[in-house]
Amino acid sequence: MKKLHSIFSTLGALVLAAAPLAAQGVSAPVPLGAGALKKYPYSMAGQLIFSSGEYYYQGSGTVIYRRSVLTAAHNVWNPDTGWSTNIEFNRSRSGNSFASHQFATRLFVFGSYRSATALYGVDSTRAFAGDLGGLRFNAMPAGGAFAGWRADSRFLTGAAPDICLGYGAEVHSGNDLLVVEASVGFHPILGALMESNSLTFEAGMSGGPVFAEVAPDDFRIVGVVVAGSVDPPGAGIRALDATGAAFIGAYLRY
Repeated sequence: MKKLHSIFSTLGALVLAAAPLAAQGVSAPVPLGAGALKKYPYSMAGQLIFSSGEYYYQGSGTVIYRRSVLTAAHNVWNPDTGWSTNIEFNRSRSGNSFASHQFATRLFVFGSYRSATALYGVDSTRAFAGDLGGLRFNAMPAGGAFAGWRADSRFLTGAAPDICLGYGAEVHSGNDLLVVEASVGFHPILGALMESNSLTFEAGMSGGPVFAEVAPDDFRIVGVVVAGSVDPPGAGIRALDATGAAFIGAYLRY
């Protein structure tokens, strides 16, 4: 059996340690709990397992239309190994149980991501700014249900906390959905790349959703987890903007 790795790009060094986080008052991801996985919006998130080159890796994604999942581009394509293969989506995974299990049949990467990685590298801010990817399935991962989304950065820069989800495999097992809230709004870095120093992400959470409550009990995806750093503390996301909306509309609206 091939070794399972956690795929994750970083803004700065990824060094996970509980004591420094507590000292700085920075929020770290914690398991959500199996009961919450049955409720929206948590029920739309899932674990990705896929092959890239000679290894298998883990990431995260969210059902965004009936047969489509939104994730990070670096889960789908790598400049050294090309397109990922054998991509399986385990929705609402908790330990060894999950709501559904399917393999992707089509893969999509945001247009500027491939050119940015070629010119500036996979860990560049320009690459993170285009780090959107998508998967399409023959069968519906959530029986026709899906998470709503909103391309509006005001929900990321305001005072209301944003809920960030993903299947972390650095401190935790990788088989339980993690949650962390941004108590301080994200701020722009370059284009649609935004960062917050109020929280950290864990390896394996890449591609997981960032949800905002746009109206009472109305949670929408407003970004995707793409990068994390503990020293200095920071969490990077690719916000959904007009170009992200166009990508979703063109390739994932199925």
